[in-house]
Amino acid sequence: MAKPSANSGRSGAIPPVSAKTGSTILGFLDRIEEASLAGWAVDPADMSRPLSLRVMIDGQIADVITCDLDRPDLHRLHLPNTRVGFHFAIPYIHQDGLRHVLSLATMDGQPVSLPSRAGFALPELHFCLTRRVHVEGVLDGLVDGAVQGWALRVDEQAGLKAGGLRILVSTRGQPVAELLADQFRADVAEALGADPSCGFSWTPPASFHAHGAVTFDFHMMPDRIALRGSPVEIRVPGTSERARINALIEKADDLLRYAYGLRRDLKAVLPAERFSLASYRDWAAESQKLAPARIAARYGTREDAPLVSVLCPVYRPEQGAFIAAVDSVLAQSYRNWELILIDDGSDDPGLTGSLRDLARRDSRIRVERLPANRGIAAATNRAIELARGAFIAFFDHDDVLEPCALDAMMRAQAATGARLLYSDEDKIDRRGRVSEPNFKPDFNYRLLLDLNYICHLVVADAALIREAGPLDPLLDGAQDHDLLLRMVERVGAHEIHHVPEILYHWRITQGSTAGSGAAKPAAAGAGARAVVAHLQRRGLAAQTTRRGALTCYRTSFALDDDPGVSILIPYRDHIGMTEQCVRALREVTQNVSCETLLLDNWSQEADAERFAVEQGNLPDTRVLRIAEPFNYSRINNLGAAAARHPFLLFMNNDVFVRDPGWLRTMLNEALADPGVGAVGAKLLYPNGTVQHAGVVLGVGGVADHAFRGLPGETPGYIAHAIATREVAAVTAACMLVRREAFEAAGGFDEAELTVAFNDVDLCMKIRAAGYRIIYAADAVCEHRESLSRGDDFDDSKVARFMFENEAMLSRWGRELAADPFYSPHFSREGGAYRDLRVIDPAAVAAAGPVPPARFPLGEGASGRVPARKRRRKAGGG
Repeated sequence: MAKPSANSGRSGAIPPVSAKTGSTILGFLDRIEEASLAGWAVDPADMSRPLSLRVMIDGQIADVITCDLDRPDLHRLHLPNTRVGFHFAIPYIHQDGLRHVLSLATMDGQPVSLPSRAGFALPELHFCLTRRVHVEGVLDGLVDGAVQGWALRVDEQAGLKAGGLRILVSTRGQPVAELLADQFRADVAEALGADPSCGFSWTPPASFHAHGAVTFDFHMMPDRIALRGSPVEIRVPGTSERARINALIEKADDLLRYAYGLRRDLKAVLPAERFSLASYRDWAAESQKLAPARIAARYGTREDAPLVSVLCPVYRPEQGAFIAAVDSVLAQSYRNWELILIDDGSDDPGLTGSLRDLARRDSRIRVERLPANRGIAAATNRAIELARGAFIAFFDHDDVLEPCALDAMMRAQAATGARLLYSDEDKIDRRGRVSEPNFKPDFNYRLLLDLNYICHLVVADAALIREAGPLDPLLDGAQDHDLLLRMVERVGAHEIHHVPEILYHWRITQGSTAGSGAAKPAAAGAGARAVVAHLQRRGLAAQTTRRGALTCYRTSFALDDDPGVSILIPYRDHIGMTEQCVRALREVTQNVSCETLLLDNWSQEADAERFAVEQGNLPDTRVLRIAEPFNYSRINNLGAAAARHPFLLFMNNDVFVRDPGWLRTMLNEALADPGVGAVGAKLLYPNGTVQHAGVVLGVGGVADHAFRGLPGETPGYIAHAIATREVAAVTAACMLVRREAFEAAGGFDEAELTVAFNDVDLCMKIRAAGYRIIYAADAVCEHRESLSRGDDFDDSKVARFMFENEAMLSRWGRELAADPFYSPHFSREGGAYRDLRVIDPAAVAAAGPVPPARFPLGEGASGRVPARKRRRKAGGG
């Protein structure tokens, strides 16, 4: 410890001095040693029971100590009780070679200053501790414009691998930046059995943009040990290069040459947004200050203030984290709440005392102790029985609420009439640092089957919870997922509302699912059972299995219906490619009755006629010759008119199938829910990276594919690349469409969208007709993109592309800017799920009130048949 120093002694030789605080505390700090401090303290207003104190390190609650150690040397002070001593050992995480500041406070947060034998009082104690350890670290390199890596402090004796190291960045021996390796890295945690909070990310500042190629060194401090992979050379555009790029952008716009592709690439070099997911902490520091104003602009005011019961089962929490959790409830701007704390048989005298103190501190805090540990479901059920509020909020004993959390949820409830509400969330570590934001989609029933993406914060109508409950103790660890599914069974989609703000901070602790998806495999198993039970209640046969080590599932419907699918494949020449595509379909596809319609758009190759004759003679195959200029929309509309079956599979001739169940998987998604109008496949490039995993509206202008270029098995943002989910649109390169939905939408627009965006437009019309669009992550095909028709962006096609781009913006402008399955906090420039933007409350106000739900009153959220709205002609908006 930084030397205030290693003196020891007993305070009996020195008269006690009152600690300086709002309410006088008597005490003395009589020993400060290398990694601990000891002393005594008592509250003269209540000397009959031990005093509890918060221990704060770097402004965060590190622990709660109870002054109950026997100190017989204090008899001479004539205290009524000598069990007033305390001892505190500095936690291992803070023995990291960095400077930290320790202070004490009463349980209600008032600072405590204790005099010491060293001749100073302790309002703050600065310390720096280092254990005998070695360090390990790796520089991953440049990822999405930022240098990323990880570093660990390894204590072999203690068997610990901890993050939080200081990383020095330098160039030519001159320091440039200091980083803290405390970002969440689940891959490192699972591979090495280490603390997941060990990663770092750094973007070179703008001051280096004029230097061209720059070499940066990365060292682990304080011993200046180089990370593996260091140094790294980074080239950033200089001032003159940036000017030339901007000039090219203007020229590209003026000439309409390579307009979209070139402009998008150049803007990727000069990103408009200041923040990315890698710099989330900086984004949060700026954006969260504006959250209350955004909430007020989005939802308006609420005239009444119904009681909200905040339910919090408590079982042996870290005392510091627990007190911080309660503090966050006390700090709510919405004042009409009650906090119900259920001690689930913790058998911890210190916790019992803290609970008693909290109940005395605020009459809104109610405490009940269960005689034995019964599990989180049983403890929550007891809290539900005690709840008096019209609404119930669920809260874990070591998490943190934003001060505006309950106010936001109750404003949203009044504005929408929702009975079930949820917000965005992130994670918070032991230092109070936030990371890993979960910017959630609006209500997404299909995603909820594969992943409890709703999680925190949940506020629901108390009557709905009681109708759906009680929670099942056999599903502890996934009891919240089970309850959500049972509530969803009882409400319509219009009664479920997503508040798109970070209102909840999920605590990362060792062994928690926040720390690692593999931390609690029993919880993942319980979640799979909850999904199966839900589908059984809906009368759907399905299998649910875990996806690797993640708390994410593969839900496979096991349905026997075979209504038949018509597969429509347009082609012009590329006969060899088309022949391979069709052969793979016939040889691989199983368990679905199919007909194949080959739509020959004026093929001219020598063997085109041979191919057409051969294919036309095969069973369940027809060749339609369409001798017209290329118009993708018209070609497919003609094919759909000729198709026999109630499901249409639009497919490019450069898509190849290898999985026998690919089409059965897509068909079952539609058969399991009559409200599903279209299903898209996961498409991979030949190198195994993602070409399509759903379409995101508004990104790059009209729309873009999600996760393009991501390795095929990588989960992507919050597992969105591997989980089946509802999306705003999918690509028609491999898209199954219910015929009645296709007709309700008026088919493809063959008047204004002859080549580009016609599939996005069709999906938006299908959704406008009341159907849903599903991305089926487990129907995987290979796509050799653009072989059929060449490049959209060559000189002869730019004008047509720009016309279709403007047609989409004119027709769907507002909808393109508000994809319900893509967070408004993500930038629409550049790639999807990458950059973040800070939303001005004025922009929220300008957008108008919260839009009405897509499904009319009384329709279900989990697969009930939606109303069929107006039909549209081809080309209609």
